[in-house]
Amino acid sequence: MALAAGVIPLVIHLLNRRQQKRLRFPAVRFVLISQRRVARTYNLRNWLLLAVRTLAVLLLALLLAHPLWETGVGLAARGAPLTAVLIVDNSLSMQVRQDGNPFDEAKEAAGRILEALDDGDRAAVIATNPLASVAPGLKSPEEAALKDLGPLAVTAGTADLTGALRTAYRLLRGAGGQKALWVVTDLGVSGWDRLSLPAVGEYDPTVPVKIVTVGPAETPPSATVKTLESRTADVAPGLDLELAATVVNFTAGEIPGVTARLTIDEKVRDEKQVTLPPGAESTIGFRFKLERPGSHSGYVSLHGDGFSGNRRHYFTLHTRDRLNLLLVDGDPQRALVASETFFLSRALNPSGDLANSVLLPEVILAGALGQVNPEGYQVVTLANVPDLPEAFVARLAAFVEGGGGLLLSLGDRVNAAEYNRLLWRGPVPLLPGPLGERRRVPLDQNVGVDEVDTGHPALAAFGDKRLLDSLRAAKVSTYFEATPTGGRVLMHLGNGQPLLVEKEVGKGRVLLFTTSADSAWNNLPLKAGYVPLMQSLVTYMAGGSRGTVDTGITAGTAKRWSTAASHAGTQLRVVDPRRSEKAVTLTAVGGEASGAFNGNHFAGIYRVVPPSADVDVAGLYAVNPPVLESRLKRMGAEELERKLGPVSHEVMAAGALSAGGSRTDLALALVVLLMATLLFEGWLGQRNYE
Repeated sequence: MALAAGVIPLVIHLLNRRQQKRLRFPAVRFVLISQRRVARTYNLRNWLLLAVRTLAVLLLALLLAHPLWETGVGLAARGAPLTAVLIVDNSLSMQVRQDGNPFDEAKEAAGRILEALDDGDRAAVIATNPLASVAPGLKSPEEAALKDLGPLAVTAGTADLTGALRTAYRLLRGAGGQKALWVVTDLGVSGWDRLSLPAVGEYDPTVPVKIVTVGPAETPPSATVKTLESRTADVAPGLDLELAATVVNFTAGEIPGVTARLTIDEKVRDEKQVTLPPGAESTIGFRFKLERPGSHSGYVSLHGDGFSGNRRHYFTLHTRDRLNLLLVDGDPQRALVASETFFLSRALNPSGDLANSVLLPEVILAGALGQVNPEGYQVVTLANVPDLPEAFVARLAAFVEGGGGLLLSLGDRVNAAEYNRLLWRGPVPLLPGPLGERRRVPLDQNVGVDEVDTGHPALAAFGDKRLLDSLRAAKVSTYFEATPTGGRVLMHLGNGQPLLVEKEVGKGRVLLFTTSADSAWNNLPLKAGYVPLMQSLVTYMAGGSRGTVDTGITAGTAKRWSTAASHAGTQLRVVDPRRSEKAVTLTAVGGEASGAFNGNHFAGIYRVVPPSADVDVAGLYAVNPPVLESRLKRMGAEELERKLGPVSHEVMAAGALSAGGSRTDLALALVVLLMATLLFEGWLGQRNYE
């Protein structure tokens, strides 16, 4: 823009031209002829003076623009100090090619640029996926190479070019003299697609961006595991378990001879040979069993030649041991369907296959209670039991205090006064409150289920509206009144009476169901919500959660935990796959202790170490790369032009850096030329007025 000032002398010249009025005098004809000869000389001097003055303005504008003279790629700088910012792409696509490692090539190219800088220059290396929380700054080229470029590693995330350019322009904005901006990248479309120049904020279009490309230009065949899901409802030792992996082929040709392998706890559990169809997804199933409860880590991996992409998808398995449940039937009948525990036992094991069930219900009659020891079970259910031997009650109280679960369902054989004497006023009060009168509701006035505490862990499944509506559609004809004095009401009837009440006793839990577990006093067993309700209740009382398959989080996102509010202030230790350790402090938020870890930069299994066993968090979690990082297509020239818009840019291959070249500051030459021009203008102007 400053070069436009070169027209100013011309405008001034044109404005100052005299407009002469011609008067013809024959006597001065010979004088005019002589004057024309002299005027030609003056006109030539005037035009020359105009040209010299215009040149002086142009030279001044160029001097203010700090021009450089480059040969080759202009690595070596000479003259005024240079501020150089290097953006290095360290996203996953830089390392998942089977035909080479573009990231090694990128670090070599960045190192060559830094080596070419002079001692007085300043440089900064910015990663598209920063590993450190400290913002990068300008430093000497040697220090930038040693402290910033040297430790740089490939992450499992997608390149954040918007954030990297925002940081680069911030550093260049505060620098003086010459400026240079380099981006070393594979031009992976997954990262460059996300670039938004308006989101960069204040950028400088006068600083040209030199894009150094690494890796081959051709897009290789590539595939990866897109998703992983469990095909079994629960995860526990001894069960037949199945996982399904969805594998996507990003290229137009099929990929034959691929081995998909399932590895758990570093042992190969299953593998399949597949051919991946062109540009499509394939589902691969794996079957396996686990030998022990607890947390397990694993991955599905792809093996074969001729294709690239992320070849591992990590996951964790959180299992519980199988639960032994004792169901005491207080009202057995000859017709099995009429027995008190018929619906309950089938809700806990719908298939009837004990070999492949996590919940193992065992039904006994009430008359056998004198010989029963609850210690071999995780949960005991008393269903309409009329008589409770005092010796059994003592064993039952010790069982609950030690961490066991007790579910009490009532019925027409229950003696409320005897229950209050043994379970409420006894040495260890197990009831959440004393039982009152038995109430029968007329058939045309049956009450329904009204309030359900879906925020409670035992009823969390009923956050699903369909299940909750099923529960609320149930009708209750008979129930016992209860006065909860030491417990929490989890479900209410429509008339406000408690239907389900919880009480903690020692390390264990007691749940009181004020109606029957069968269909004698309600139609709840006929509703879709009955099975998940009973399974959730016994699982909660056993102190565990359902076994799950956790397919992990995406690299670059935060892992969050929530636990009891009493754990606020404690620290979790998080160990990443490279064995680097960080601490996360849990803080009190909304009645819970919560924390988050943002350092999930690498794919693999992360280990979480709580300060004590009381802090209930999963000990393992998985981190996986974004699926599109395995789509190794490169950004084209037209798309790149649209992304960068007004920013001047040049794309060159990393091999061009070997040609070197020079970068010379023209400031001194322009100063000398400007002074010479001004001296000549002064001499010429003086001659013009002589």
